[in-house]
Amino acid sequence: MIWTDSNQLFNDAFFTMMDSQNKGKLFPIWKSFSFKNHSIEELLELQQKLDQSLDLNPDFYKSLFLKGIVQRQLNQNEEAIETFQQVKDNDFYLYACNIYLAEFYIHKLKFDQALHYLDEVYKIYNSNPRIVFLLALVHIEMFEFDAAKRYLNQLEKITSERQLIQLLRRNLSITEAIVNHTTNRLTLKNFKLKSINYNLQLKTNLIKHYSWHQDQGINYDSINCFLHGLILKNVKAYPIYEFIDTYTVQTILNYIAVQDHEVNILWEEIDFNHHFVKSYAEYTEVEALVREDL
Repeated sequence: MIWTDSNQLFNDAFFTMMDSQNKGKLFPIWKSFSFKNHSIEELLELQQKLDQSLDLNPDFYKSLFLKGIVQRQLNQNEEAIETFQQVKDNDFYLYACNIYLAEFYIHKLKFDQALHYLDEVYKIYNSNPRIVFLLALVHIEMFEFDAAKRYLNQLEKITSERQLIQLLRRNLSITEAIVNHTTNRLTLKNFKLKSINYNLQLKTNLIKHYSWHQDQGINYDSINCFLHGLILKNVKAYPIYEFIDTYTVQTILNYIAVQDHEVNILWEEIDFNHHFVKSYAEYTEVEALVREDL
């Protein structure tokens, strides 16, 4: 292999993205693998540089892969998935693509397709915390509780993200308890449909709430924000009634905020003893209130 102009352009773009990372701070596994801290203007410049690289060498799939990351950071999610799929089709062993493909399909609520790409990469990188985290999250959403427990047990051994694991375990136990104690099949089917519908509403509301940051040129990752929502969606405090028709209900927006141009989970705001519903009856009431207030 010889050094070419396309190699130069790829490396220029790659190291530009890497150089601004805070190397002294460990990157939490509940955040995406996408590069952070770049303005939309900078990302558009990087996209142009990568397009130049691909004009010189259309089969230089590392540039195409990096272009997919830039598109993802610009919230060009449909374009990004086409790019990642093209890379995967031509370079099967570029397993980093699997993570982006999986996260895209989680965002699309196509958890079975997400699981396909996660299982594939897990065979090679079975101790990667991000992969194990996503596997646990997907199995919870698919109501596959034994598999979710297995990945959560593994996650506990390979990461120090205790608050995340505690929250995922609480999500799992709530969902499993509702399913196991719901003997009426129609009621259970209704609960699962509610879960799907809630995810759809959650995605819409989060995009609407945070999209104004993008209008101001702040880098905002809508897919990763939705993953935050899935992590937090069972944190629903039973409403506090101040008067007969006046109540306070915590929503997901109480637990996430934009800090340093990133969407972060406010772990310190979560009361693990009280901010969770405890029965299907409470779930249905709070779910209706949250849908109103999100």
